[in-house]
Amino acid sequence: MDTRLDQGVPEPAGRRGALTAHLGLGDWSWEPTVLLGIAAAVVAYITAWRRGVISGRDDVSPWFRDRRLRPALFASGVAAGFLALQSPIDTGGDEFLFSLHMLQHLLLMMVAPPLVLLGIAGVRPPATDRHPALRRIWWAITRPWPALLLFNAVMLVWHIPALYNTTLTVEPVHVLEHLSFIAAGIVFWWPVIDPVRGATTSPVSPLTKIAMLGVSGVPPTVLGLIFALSPSAFYDFYVRAPRLWGLSAVADQQIGGVVMLGLGNIIYFVAISVIFFRLLSDPARDELEAARRIGGAVSETVGRT
Repeated sequence: MDTRLDQGVPEPAGRRGALTAHLGLGDWSWEPTVLLGIAAAVVAYITAWRRGVISGRDDVSPWFRDRRLRPALFASGVAAGFLALQSPIDTGGDEFLFSLHMLQHLLLMMVAPPLVLLGIAGVRPPATDRHPALRRIWWAITRPWPALLLFNAVMLVWHIPALYNTTLTVEPVHVLEHLSFIAAGIVFWWPVIDPVRGATTSPVSPLTKIAMLGVSGVPPTVLGLIFALSPSAFYDFYVRAPRLWGLSAVADQQIGGVVMLGLGNIIYFVAISVIFFRLLSDPARDELEAARRIGGAVSETVGRT
């Protein structure tokens, strides 16, 4: 079912607009490039399993006991990205509602990346002699505090009104925005999930992860409060957009602010809670188990050579 515009009214620029609109459950995007990207990610994950980059011997003790959870978590992350970019959330956010756009951004930055990274938790590091320059760059940007700064900078910059309106009217800029959200989400959640585990890796401490998550919640909370409490709409695109579900542009923006500060902080709270309760469990036993598994994997590798 296609998006339908019902009652036409003139816009200031002389274009024919619409007073109301309809968005249904059948209004999916089915964008070929997005589908190809998702398919490529799935193929890469399956290939990683078949080639032993991810295996049943990996250490997943920092997060869960059962290694079989990883494919389900990866699939959940891919599904979250698919819903964000192909479902009516995408159509509604691109054409009508700021609040749906905020929900889409939340899925791309704060839901899909951690689930995908949990899907590769315990993966062994690549050989140290492979791509040393890229490894140094990746290590630098995925340290907790640089990752936090990059994540929030990307989020805040794209919400500048002039730039935000441009993303909704210029498709290449819109694609760049989404790609930067996904990339910033992966960089931010990398030190939190800390997926690479090996004899030469140094895990991020739980307290550092908790501090990082707590501080990172401040900027979106402030921005969300500004959206939720403002008596006027900031984005001209949504002011001129056809109205959906009887929501005014201001009410829509207020809901978007609640999505940003409410759902966003719930995700941070859940992540902090999981890390905190893992901290209170038995870290000594976890590290002993991890050392045993890593030692067994290294011995097996040496034996094969």
